[in-house]
Amino acid sequence: MQDQPSKGEESSDLPVAKDIEELARRLREAEHLEPEVRTEAADLLGDLTAALHPPEPQTEALAQSTAQLVRAVSDQHEPGLIEAAKERLEQAVIKAETKAPVATDIVLRLIDVLSGIGI
Repeated sequence: MQDQPSKGEESSDLPVAKDIEELARRLREAEHLEPEVRTEAADLLGDLTAALHPPEPQTEALAQSTAQLVRAVSDQHEPGLIEAAKERLEQAVIKAETKAPVATDIVLRLIDVLSGIGI
């Protein structure tokens, strides 16, 4: 008999959800960001992970674009790379907003937080 994941574990079975959870952990430790920004951004990533269930193509694409931007910020990539990742995320938001309004709202709040520090 196979073990069935509990409802709380299902979203973390998605590879992108696990990636976002790891990025949230890394953000909390990112000393180049203000403590408030680290906390708020990491909390929003946790909310996004929860919003990925049930998995939908729009939410998964949105989550992947979010992960790319957060990774670029966390790893202190060149401003041009960060801007390109942000533009891809904004396009993903446009595509997902009618099918995944909760996830889209979370990502828009994350973009707001990052914009507050010049990203």
